[in-house]
Amino acid sequence: MAETNSTTAGESAKARPLVMRQSATQQLTASEASLSLSAAGSVEAEHVESKMSALGQVYADSLQAELSFVGVANSIQAVLRDGAAGVVVSDAAVIDHGTAGVLVAREVHGTTIRTGILMAGRVEGKVDALLDTTGAIAAGLAAGLGLGLVWSIARLFRRR
Repeated sequence: MAETNSTTAGESAKARPLVMRQSATQQLTASEASLSLSAAGSVEAEHVESKMSALGQVYADSLQAELSFVGVANSIQAVLRDGAAGVVVSDAAVIDHGTAGVLVAREVHGTTIRTGILMAGRVEGKVDALLDTTGAIAAGLAAGLGLGLVWSIARLFRRR
């Protein structure tokens, strides 16, 4: 693999296979990207591997993040081990001892998954969710009804 050791903030790194160690970039586009102790604002690659790194947005077929923070992950398969993510959208998500603010996936597997909102077709593993699929539907309906009532009452008072 090609290796990049000193990409300064503000530059864009574009390459095929790319390895970043103790580096930072705003945008990274590669067929394969491996980051260690690095930061990237936006990553587009077929395969992304991250260890002890911070990633803003990730668009990948396969994402493997260990001890890393990912802001938004959009992938076919996402694996998060001992890390955190703001939003994960994936066909299959594997989360081991990780945290996700919003987790949307067809399948979720893992151990000790902590999430704020969980929308999944199938879940295997221990999940601590503030709001699961059923709760999210109920909250959406309640919010819709509440807003509808407030709007209707406000409309009645405007006519008078």
